[in-house]
Amino acid sequence: MKLLAPCIILVEPQLGENIGASCRAMLNFGVSDLRLVNPRDGWPNIKANAMAAGALEDKTFNVAVYKDIKEATYDVSYLLATTARIRDMNKPVFNSKEGIDKLIIAQNQGLKAGIIFGGEKSGLNNEDLVKADALINIENNQNFSSINLSMSVLLICYEWFFNTIKLDKTTDIPIKNEKVMANKSELNYFIDRLVSILDSTNFFTPDEKRKVMINNIEAIFTRNNLTLQELNTLHGIISSIIRS
Repeated sequence: MKLLAPCIILVEPQLGENIGASCRAMLNFGVSDLRLVNPRDGWPNIKANAMAAGALEDKTFNVAVYKDIKEATYDVSYLLATTARIRDMNKPVFNSKEGIDKLIIAQNQGLKAGIIFGGEKSGLNNEDLVKADALINIENNQNFSSINLSMSVLLICYEWFFNTIKLDKTTDIPIKNEKVMANKSELNYFIDRLVSILDSTNFFTPDEKRKVMINNIEAIFTRNNLTLQELNTLHGIISSIIRS
Protein backbone atom coordinates (compact mmCIF):
# COMPACT_ATOMS: atom_id res chain seq x y z
CA MET A 1 0.00 0.00 0.00
CA LYS A 2 1.35 3.41 -0.94
CA LEU A 3 0.31 6.42 1.11
CA LEU A 4 0.63 10.03 0.00
CA ALA A 5 3.27 11.68 2.17
CA PRO A 6 2.03 14.30 4.66
CA CYS A 7 2.83 17.95 4.09
CA ILE A 8 5.37 19.54 6.42
CA ILE A 9 4.51 23.06 7.61
CA LEU A 10 7.18 25.29 9.16
CA VAL A 11 5.65 28.23 11.02
CA GLU A 12 7.80 31.39 11.02
CA PRO A 13 11.16 29.64 10.56
CA GLN A 14 14.06 32.00 11.11
CA LEU A 15 17.17 30.47 9.57
CA GLY A 16 17.48 29.61 5.90
CA GLU A 17 19.96 26.93 6.90
CA ASN A 18 17.30 25.15 8.95
CA ILE A 19 14.80 25.32 6.11
CA GLY A 20 17.37 23.84 3.72
CA ALA A 21 18.34 21.09 6.14
CA SER A 22 14.63 20.32 6.63
CA CYS A 23 14.22 19.98 2.85
CA ARG A 24 17.11 17.54 2.74
CA ALA A 25 15.70 15.52 5.65
CA MET A 26 12.23 15.41 4.09
CA LEU A 27 13.40 14.15 0.72
CA ASN A 28 15.62 11.54 2.43
CA PHE A 29 12.39 9.93 3.61
CA GLY A 30 10.10 10.50 0.65
CA VAL A 31 8.32 13.64 1.88
CA SER A 32 8.24 16.44 -0.68
CA ASP A 33 5.49 18.95 0.20
CA LEU A 34 6.96 21.81 2.26
CA ARG A 35 4.82 24.76 3.30
CA LEU A 36 6.39 27.84 4.87
CA VAL A 37 4.38 30.26 6.98
CA ASN A 38 5.98 33.72 7.09
CA PRO A 39 9.67 32.72 6.90
CA ARG A 40 11.65 35.52 8.56
CA ASP A 41 14.11 36.04 5.72
CA GLY A 42 11.64 35.47 2.91
CA TRP A 43 11.75 32.89 0.15
CA PRO A 44 13.72 31.83 -1.93
CA ASN A 45 16.72 31.80 0.40
CA ILE A 46 20.34 31.31 -0.72
CA LYS A 47 21.38 29.82 2.63
CA ALA A 48 18.61 27.24 2.35
CA ASN A 49 19.88 26.17 -1.07
CA ALA A 50 23.33 25.45 0.34
CA MET A 51 21.98 23.24 3.14
CA ALA A 52 19.40 21.42 1.02
CA ALA A 53 22.11 19.39 -0.75
CA GLY A 54 20.15 19.38 -4.01
CA ALA A 55 16.70 18.65 -2.54
CA LEU A 56 15.32 21.98 -3.76
CA GLU A 57 16.41 21.14 -7.32
CA ASP A 58 14.54 17.82 -7.23
CA LYS A 59 11.55 17.96 -9.58
CA THR A 60 9.34 16.14 -7.07
CA PHE A 61 10.01 18.63 -4.28
CA ASN A 62 7.65 21.55 -3.80
CA VAL A 63 7.90 24.61 -1.55
CA ALA A 64 5.03 27.08 -1.11
CA VAL A 65 4.76 30.16 1.11
CA TYR A 66 1.63 31.14 3.05
CA LYS A 67 0.69 34.04 5.30
CA ASP A 68 -0.78 31.92 8.11
CA ILE A 69 -1.61 28.38 9.22
CA LYS A 70 -5.17 28.68 7.94
CA GLU A 71 -3.91 29.19 4.40
CA ALA A 72 -1.21 26.54 4.71
CA THR A 73 -3.67 23.85 5.85
CA TYR A 74 -6.50 24.62 3.41
CA ASP A 75 -6.62 21.02 2.08
CA VAL A 76 -5.58 19.18 5.26
CA SER A 77 -8.12 17.11 7.19
CA TYR A 78 -5.85 15.61 9.87
CA LEU A 79 -3.26 17.91 11.41
CA LEU A 80 -0.58 17.14 13.99
CA ALA A 81 1.46 19.81 15.78
CA THR A 82 4.86 19.27 17.37
CA THR A 83 5.65 20.80 20.74
CA ALA A 84 8.55 20.48 23.16
CA ARG A 85 6.31 21.28 26.13
CA ILE A 86 3.18 19.53 27.34
CA ARG A 87 0.54 22.26 27.17
CA ASP A 88 -2.53 22.75 29.34
CA MET A 89 -4.77 22.03 26.38
CA ASN A 90 -7.56 19.51 25.98
CA LYS A 91 -6.02 17.67 23.05
CA PRO A 92 -4.48 14.21 22.68
CA VAL A 93 -0.71 14.24 23.20
CA PHE A 94 1.34 11.47 21.58
CA ASN A 95 4.98 10.56 21.38
CA SER A 96 6.39 10.52 17.84
CA LYS A 97 5.57 6.85 17.19
CA GLU A 98 2.01 7.12 18.53
CA GLY A 99 1.43 10.36 16.62
CA ILE A 100 2.57 8.93 13.30
CA ASP A 101 0.49 5.80 13.91
CA LYS A 102 -2.57 8.04 14.30
CA LEU A 103 -1.62 10.01 11.19
CA ILE A 104 -1.30 6.84 9.11
CA ILE A 105 -4.71 5.67 10.36
CA ALA A 106 -6.14 8.98 9.10
CA GLN A 107 -4.36 8.52 5.77
CA ASN A 108 -5.83 5.01 5.48
CA GLN A 109 -9.23 6.70 5.71
CA GLY A 110 -8.33 8.81 2.69
CA LEU A 111 -7.55 12.00 4.62
CA LYS A 112 -4.91 14.55 3.64
CA ALA A 113 -2.49 14.85 6.57
CA GLY A 114 -0.06 17.53 7.69
CA ILE A 115 2.41 18.22 10.49
CA ILE A 116 3.28 21.69 11.78
CA PHE A 117 6.56 22.74 13.39
CA GLY A 118 7.23 26.00 15.19
CA GLY A 119 10.11 28.41 14.61
CA GLU A 120 13.48 28.12 16.27
CA LYS A 121 12.93 30.84 18.86
CA SER A 122 9.81 29.76 20.71
CA GLY A 123 8.06 27.00 18.78
CA LEU A 124 4.31 27.05 18.30
CA ASN A 125 2.05 29.22 20.42
CA ASN A 126 -1.36 28.18 21.73
CA GLU A 127 -3.17 29.88 18.84
CA ASP A 128 -1.20 27.63 16.47
CA LEU A 129 -1.62 24.47 18.51
CA VAL A 130 -5.37 24.85 18.85
CA LYS A 131 -5.71 24.32 15.08
CA ALA A 132 -4.27 20.81 15.31
CA ASP A 133 -6.19 17.59 15.91
CA ALA A 134 -3.48 16.28 18.24
CA LEU A 135 0.01 17.10 19.51
CA ILE A 136 3.32 15.26 19.14
CA ASN A 137 5.88 15.51 21.91
CA ILE A 138 9.22 14.04 20.82
CA GLU A 139 10.60 12.01 23.72
CA ASN A 140 14.16 12.98 24.64
CA ASN A 141 16.49 13.91 27.48
CA GLN A 142 14.36 16.21 29.65
CA ASN A 143 17.50 17.81 31.06
CA PHE A 144 18.38 18.98 27.54
CA SER A 145 15.23 18.92 25.44
CA SER A 146 16.01 21.59 22.84
CA ILE A 147 15.94 19.90 19.42
CA ASN A 148 17.01 21.74 16.28
CA LEU A 149 14.12 22.41 13.89
CA SER A 150 15.54 20.40 11.01
CA MET A 151 16.36 17.50 13.35
CA SER A 152 12.75 17.47 14.54
CA VAL A 153 11.59 17.34 10.92
CA LEU A 154 14.01 14.49 10.23
CA LEU A 155 12.80 12.47 13.24
CA ILE A 156 9.14 12.79 12.28
CA CYS A 157 9.71 12.11 8.56
CA TYR A 158 11.80 9.04 9.41
CA GLU A 159 9.05 7.75 11.70
CA TRP A 160 6.50 8.13 8.90
CA PHE A 161 8.80 6.54 6.29
CA PHE A 162 9.72 3.62 8.56
CA ASN A 163 6.07 2.84 9.32
CA THR A 164 5.00 3.07 5.68
CA ILE A 165 7.84 0.70 4.73
CA LYS A 166 6.35 -1.81 7.17
CA LEU A 167 2.92 -1.32 5.59
CA ASP A 168 4.36 -1.91 2.12
CA LYS A 169 5.49 -5.34 3.26
CA THR A 170 2.01 -6.35 4.41
CA THR A 171 -1.12 -7.19 2.47
CA ASP A 172 -2.70 -4.14 0.90
CA ILE A 173 -5.20 -2.48 3.20
CA PRO A 174 -8.05 -0.84 1.31
CA ILE A 175 -8.50 2.86 1.94
CA LYS A 176 -11.69 3.46 3.85
CA ASN A 177 -13.64 6.53 2.89
CA GLU A 178 -17.15 5.92 4.17
CA LYS A 179 -17.21 9.40 5.69
CA VAL A 180 -16.00 12.55 3.99
CA MET A 181 -14.06 14.43 6.64
CA ALA A 182 -14.08 18.22 6.66
CA ASN A 183 -10.73 19.77 5.80
CA LYS A 184 -9.25 22.70 7.71
CA SER A 185 -10.45 25.25 5.17
CA GLU A 186 -14.05 24.11 5.61
CA LEU A 187 -13.67 23.96 9.40
CA ASN A 188 -12.06 27.41 9.56
CA TYR A 189 -14.90 28.88 7.50
CA PHE A 190 -17.43 27.53 10.00
CA ILE A 191 -15.45 28.81 12.99
CA ASP A 192 -15.03 32.25 11.41
CA ARG A 193 -18.77 32.37 10.74
CA LEU A 194 -19.57 31.34 14.32
CA VAL A 195 -17.14 33.90 15.78
CA SER A 196 -18.64 36.65 13.59
CA ILE A 197 -22.13 35.85 14.87
CA LEU A 198 -20.93 35.73 18.48
CA ASP A 199 -19.21 39.09 17.98
CA SER A 200 -22.51 40.58 16.81
CA THR A 201 -24.18 39.45 20.05
CA ASN A 202 -21.33 40.77 22.27
CA PHE A 203 -20.58 37.23 23.45
CA PHE A 204 -16.88 37.87 23.99
CA THR A 205 -16.87 39.86 27.19
CA PRO A 206 -14.72 41.07 28.77
CA ASP A 207 -12.72 41.97 25.67
CA GLU A 208 -9.38 40.89 27.14
CA LYS A 209 -10.65 37.30 27.27
CA ARG A 210 -11.78 37.28 23.63
CA LYS A 211 -8.67 35.55 22.28
CA VAL A 212 -8.73 32.79 24.90
CA MET A 213 -12.45 32.23 24.39
CA ILE A 214 -12.00 31.90 20.62
CA ASN A 215 -9.14 29.43 21.17
CA ASN A 216 -11.42 27.37 23.43
CA ILE A 217 -14.21 27.37 20.84
CA GLU A 218 -11.78 26.36 18.11
CA ALA A 219 -10.40 23.55 20.28
CA ILE A 220 -13.90 22.09 20.72
CA PHE A 221 -14.31 21.61 16.98
CA THR A 222 -10.77 20.65 15.99
CA ARG A 223 -10.55 17.75 18.44
CA ASN A 224 -13.77 16.12 17.22
CA ASN A 225 -12.71 15.29 13.63
CA LEU A 226 -15.98 16.52 12.13
CA THR A 227 -17.29 15.09 8.89
CA LEU A 228 -18.46 17.43 6.14
CA GLN A 229 -22.03 16.32 6.79
CA GLU A 230 -21.71 17.18 10.49
CA LEU A 231 -20.25 20.57 9.63
CA ASN A 232 -23.10 21.27 7.21
CA THR A 233 -25.54 20.36 9.98
CA LEU A 234 -23.87 22.91 12.27
CA HIS A 235 -24.11 25.53 9.52
CA GLY A 236 -27.81 24.69 9.23
CA ILE A 237 -28.32 25.12 12.97
CA ILE A 238 -26.67 28.54 12.86
CA SER A 239 -28.75 29.59 9.85
CA SER A 240 -31.93 28.45 11.59
CA ILE A 241 -31.07 30.43 14.72
CA ILE A 242 -30.34 33.55 12.64
CA ARG A 243 -33.65 33.27 10.78
CA SER A 244 -35.57 32.95 14.05
